[in-house]
Amino acid sequence: MSWKTGWRWPGKSHAAKGCIGIALHQGQAFGVHFNGSGVTQCYRPADGESGLEGLSQWLQQLPAVNAPVHMMLDHQDYELHMVEAAPVPDEELSDAMRFRVKDMLSMPLEDAIVQATRLPADAYRGRQDMAFVSAVRRDHIRKLVKWCHNRDLELQQISLPEFSLLNLVTAQLVEHSVALLRLDEHSGALYVYYDGALYLVRSLAIGYADLQSSNASEALALDSNEQLERLALELQRSMDFYESQIGMGSIGQIWVLKPDQGDLDEPLPRLEDVLNIPVRQISLDSLYNQMPGDTGLSASLLTALGGCLSHES
Repeated sequence: MSWKTGWRWPGKSHAAKGCIGIALHQGQAFGVHFNGSGVTQCYRPADGESGLEGLSQWLQQLPAVNAPVHMMLDHQDYELHMVEAAPVPDEELSDAMRFRVKDMLSMPLEDAIVQATRLPADAYRGRQDMAFVSAVRRDHIRKLVKWCHNRDLELQQISLPEFSLLNLVTAQLVEHSVALLRLDEHSGALYVYYDGALYLVRSLAIGYADLQSSNASEALALDSNEQLERLALELQRSMDFYESQIGMGSIGQIWVLKPDQGDLDEPLPRLEDVLNIPVRQISLDSLYNQMPGDTGLSASLLTALGGCLSHES
């Protein structure tokens, strides 16, 4: 399987034989220690915890505190747009795209770090040259770099969860399009990958809590069915767009990440029935979880792990 360059900041990617992955998500911090083959320790924030203090204490207790660190940004702290690419060489693309996206950004352009990566040439059947363009406030990156520096952490890269999860999918050596679904409490995202590249990202305004029916309340059960149908419609529209507009063929199944909290045991079979394709929660614990008795690698822990699975591009 070929590898196509993803977004990362700063530094270069490498196959880490031992590293620390950090995923920031909805104001919380998750961490894993990866020994080159699996996760040996992890950090899950306590209920209601926010910020980096708990993670900082966990890092101090690690025997490999000097291991390289790969950090994934919180989706609340960056913007990601897919727009037509400027007709310039790849090494000039990020600079060229700054002004192309300036009116799309919620932050002043002068305050933003902007990076871009092209979609593969086969996207949109070669009719359009498109790129993912990300923007994050410069002072936010500086804050994270300073946080790592103050703890003597060997920061290797700061990246996006979209590309961290791409590392996980690529490592499975799948030869077909993969739709990866993440559902948080009241929100979610769909990522579509193929042949080592990201092709589509869609934000969702429905989460696992919205899909839970309750036998105690018929009204709640009806509402959850309505929300499930809304989610199925959004997923079907995204898959139709991928097939008809991006032109990359049909998606035959959806892989669902285990939520950091809550569960999807009850709604997933119903969602599968509505979509009429396999919708299955993916578990990579047998491959990567080396923590005896652990409850399983949830979405944010897998995102942190994906940062450690960087490959030379």
